[in-house]
Amino acid sequence: MTTDLAALDPRHPAEVDRGLAYLTRVLRSLRVAPAERETAAMIATQLSRPGDPVRTMARVGALLTPYFDKETPRALREIEMEDWADALADFPDWAIERAAKWWKSADNPQRRKRPLEGDIAERCRVEMRAVRAARVRARSGWAGAGPAPKREPCSPEAAAEILRRPGSA
Repeated sequence: MTTDLAALDPRHPAEVDRGLAYLTRVLRSLRVAPAERETAAMIATQLSRPGDPVRTMARVGALLTPYFDKETPRALREIEMEDWADALADFPDWAIERAAKWWKSADNPQRRKRPLEGDIAERCRVEMRAVRAARVRARSGWAGAGPAPKREPCSPEAAAEILRRPGSA
């Protein structure tokens, strides 16, 4: 499974879903093999690439179209779009797309209101939770990862002694 995820293409929603599912599964595991850590790091890198600014502005324009006031001068619209570009510059296309769709969905009680840059940026951070968690886990050295420590088996006599202690049974 790790081989086909190594070439994940974040332009395809199904591949983003597969990558996020993989990261979520690996992050829940207490023992992560080196190959899994490497694959998780590659997926996190691929899913973290900032989006194309032109695509971002097109997506924001589509999101805001129902809210535009026809009386607003074009120069003000351009300044507004620059603000949006700055706010979303670090997010990948897939996260912006998901955030915009979420904003307009029935899952968002605020959907009838016009979103601000921070609203969509905040939702992008939600969409990227697994990616951020994988990056944090990688920086921490995947603490807890690795083989379980070897322990000597308990002799029957030692087990009987432990069970005789008060409060052990």
